[in-house]
Amino acid sequence: MRVLIVEDEALVALEIEGMLALAGHEAVAQADDLPSAVAAAEAERPDLALVDIQLAQGTSGLDVAAALKERGVPVLFATGNCPTELGRGLALGCLHKPISDRALAAAVEAAGAVLRGEPVPEHAPSALHFF
Repeated sequence: MRVLIVEDEALVALEIEGMLALAGHEAVAQADDLPSAVAAAEAERPDLALVDIQLAQGTSGLDVAAALKERGVPVLFATGNCPTELGRGLALGCLHKPISDRALAAAVEAAGAVLRGEPVPEHAPSALHFF
């Protein structure tokens, strides 16, 4: 799966990129705020975006999710501050930080299943919930 990483902490973004690569996915771009996320989404057309909630320049991941949804890019929040009702309708769900390589791989796989109209796999990580 081609994944856009929207994370304002560079080391965390690099770690997520490495974990995605190990799981056989491609991190197509990294962004740290709303303008860079929109630009990356339009340039790369990712299959999925992993979006933190608190981003650079005071940008909210909720605003990023809304902008990406308008562009047809599905979002999975990856954050320590998962929105509940505020995220419903903007994203598929939320993967709670801290994120392990195994949890990330399983979450991306589960998101792919949901996007294909399949049921959530039984082995989805406990740190993941869908809206």
